[in-house]
Amino acid sequence: MFFVAGCGGSSVGGPSAPPPPSKLFVADAANRAIGSLIDPNPAPGTLAVDRIVAGPSTGLGTPGGTPSVASIPSIALDAAGDRLYVAVQGSALVFDHIGTVNGDVPRSRSLQSVVNAHVVNFFGLHITAADTLYAVEPTGEVRVFNNASTLDGAVAPDRTITPNIGAAINSTFGVVVDAGQDMLYVGVAPSSSSIVVFNNAATANATLAPDRTLNFSAAVGSFCLDQDRDILYVAQSDGRIVSFDNASALATGTPTPNRTMTLTTITTSSKQLFVTVDTDNNRLYAVNGTTVFIVSGASIADDAMLGATQLTVSPASTLLSAVAVRP
Repeated sequence: MFFVAGCGGSSVGGPSAPPPPSKLFVADAANRAIGSLIDPNPAPGTLAVDRIVAGPSTGLGTPGGTPSVASIPSIALDAAGDRLYVAVQGSALVFDHIGTVNGDVPRSRSLQSVVNAHVVNFFGLHITAADTLYAVEPTGEVRVFNNASTLDGAVAPDRTITPNIGAAINSTFGVVVDAGQDMLYVGVAPSSSSIVVFNNAATANATLAPDRTLNFSAAVGSFCLDQDRDILYVAQSDGRIVSFDNASALATGTPTPNRTMTLTTITTSSKQLFVTVDTDNNRLYAVNGTTVFIVSGASIADDAMLGATQLTVSPASTLLSAVAVRP
């Protein structure tokens, strides 16, 4: 389990004030846990998390077997609602007041869905400011749930977008909605990695051919979008993160990156990083194994001027599989 920093304490004349809420959240797929930090931009070194959500009451599962990032393949943070959605494939678990919860706490709610006798796999998650949850299945179907913060138990999706790419989809690696541009981005892997883009994200509800398809020469395992700056960040399996300006206008084909970030000292045999971006503070976060990288000035960062904060989580059994942050 994560190493936990001491909190609280006492002072002369009365108890100390409670610690402030956490802002940075990481999923530990090996230990079935969610760790969080109060300071989203700590100094380099050994990472001491301030809070850990883990245990039988959480629904996150019991550690054991061969560790796999698929145990917790995605998390999605509703920053304004202080709410975290956690993908455990058969369900999406919901934790309210995520900034302050700590320990073996019961999940607030748990979402499951069955469509035509098919059990929906909540593999990749994205929550919008309008309280709409997008969940992409490994086979590419995107299930859309309105009023997500009120849902509990067995629920039916309000819409389904099924990508028609002319080939079977073997796996997916994320889903993102650009609300301002009304575009849906879905990471799919038939024989190679692509991000397919659909217009009219807020209303789409059919089997659709993508409006654009972005192809990549290296395999991709994660991506995120800075909606304010219209920058797409793509984490490749070779340990590099490539970024693309004017993401909403990228044409179908293999785009040329505007910048490349090569993050070193990867702590597992796999170099795959999982990424998110804090748009307000222009910081990129990437996790892998027992390592967290923080890149400030993300919109202009590249190898020529790359300065990343590197944090190491203890113990070595940790397997970081997702990251989320609020400003």
